[in-house]
Amino acid sequence: MASLKSECIFLLALLVVISTQVHAVRWNDGNGGAARDYYNHAAKLPWAKKLGDWQDANQQNWGSSPFSIQKIKSQPSNSKVSFDVTTLVNAWKVGKFENEGFFLRGVKGRSVIEFYSRENGREVSPQLVINTTLGSYVLEASADTYLDASTHKSLGGDKRIKVTSSSPSLIYFDLDIIKNNETITSSKLELTVKKIYSPGLLEIGVFRVSPDPATSQVAEIKKGLASAYSWDKGLEDNPDVYHSTGFEERSWNRAWVDGGKMGRIESANSKQNNFEPLSGDALSATMDQGKNTALNQRFKFVDNGFPEPEKAYFRYYLRLGDNWNQTVSGGKLPGFAGTYNRAGWGSRKPDGTNGWSARGSFLKTIMSGSEKLNPIGSYVYHVDQDGYYGSGWTWDKQGGALLQNNRWYCIEQYIQMNTPGDNDGVLVVWLDGKKIFEKKGLNFRTTHELKIEEVWLNIYHGGMALSPRDQTAYIDNFVVAKKYIGPINM
Repeated sequence: MASLKSECIFLLALLVVISTQVHAVRWNDGNGGAARDYYNHAAKLPWAKKLGDWQDANQQNWGSSPFSIQKIKSQPSNSKVSFDVTTLVNAWKVGKFENEGFFLRGVKGRSVIEFYSRENGREVSPQLVINTTLGSYVLEASADTYLDASTHKSLGGDKRIKVTSSSPSLIYFDLDIIKNNETITSSKLELTVKKIYSPGLLEIGVFRVSPDPATSQVAEIKKGLASAYSWDKGLEDNPDVYHSTGFEERSWNRAWVDGGKMGRIESANSKQNNFEPLSGDALSATMDQGKNTALNQRFKFVDNGFPEPEKAYFRYYLRLGDNWNQTVSGGKLPGFAGTYNRAGWGSRKPDGTNGWSARGSFLKTIMSGSEKLNPIGSYVYHVDQDGYYGSGWTWDKQGGALLQNNRWYCIEQYIQMNTPGDNDGVLVVWLDGKKIFEKKGLNFRTTHELKIEEVWLNIYHGGMALSPRDQTAYIDNFVVAKKYIGPINM
């Protein structure tokens, strides 16, 4: 148990979005916000290119045609600079683009211009002045920051935003106050000059923030075996399904090996932690204050009459309770394993012959305004890992996986064992039917003796620190199959 605790010390250095599925704006200006390498530093969600991703007026990734441009040669402190951003704001409002904010960058010249950030108060902070057919609005920035090549830290708390040819600024305004029946007639972005260094011409272009544009296109929801069964009823009889349960039957755990903590059935009528059922009852797993383990159950293929497979799919629904708030450490979530009680967990390093694992992982909760967002990813023991502890990988496509509390999510994982002698193992993850992570070239084994031994239903608070409070997660509609399962047909 001590080594199982200690293995998660590694996770303290790994913080796995703001997902477009759960949150409109994927970056923020708080601690762990947008920075040089990441659009969400705390969640380790990377820019496709260092110092930020943008799209131009021609919808070109990292393009050179701004929506608006201003030539600034000399401006006294406290003077105003305005950009006509009517076209872009209209495009956001009608839904042509997702509003991720303005991306300001120097497109010509070598001057350095600092503007006051929103930390300086209403009089000098960035403003968006919008005129519509029904009235006028002056909006204050909800978030602003700048990216600097000299530091990996988020600079959102500075009292300035800086624009140069190599340091862009990001500014976000919430447009929800504009009603759907209003037509925007004009929109101006107004900034107040704080200071200009090395006076000379600097042309500043306004683009739109587009985190990781090469992979952030809206993905299609993939349907699978479950699409033929209403609410999974009868899915257990499909010949491609190893096991399926909605935790309605008292004997749901008959197919499982109890590893020390089983969880309990949460009634569909329960109101604890703002619980709302997905489909009838659910499995409730609580990390008690001062403890580590919330759930430790194993579905072993051999014990259930199946040969250990070379590849498999595993889908479950996850809901983090109202009391889930990770403040001291990360930990483990369900996934696949082939530890054979020899290696692949607890700092027991795989050597290709002794074991492996590919569990999910949760990391420290991120606060975005008043909203709690919970990064999740994979924690994998494999032959090529660095050191004794597993590799932590973020689920970083489609804006990443940042889960809200009190919401059900469909999580599906696929694993394919590598051919001994080749690094051709695969791990794929879907969130609500959209592929959010794919890792190829994995090496789990050097012998055919290692296969997929089990699905490890594990929720564990990692690191030496114990859970600082009772924290509850709910699991429902668990399925293990030979083929892709997909979200419930509701």
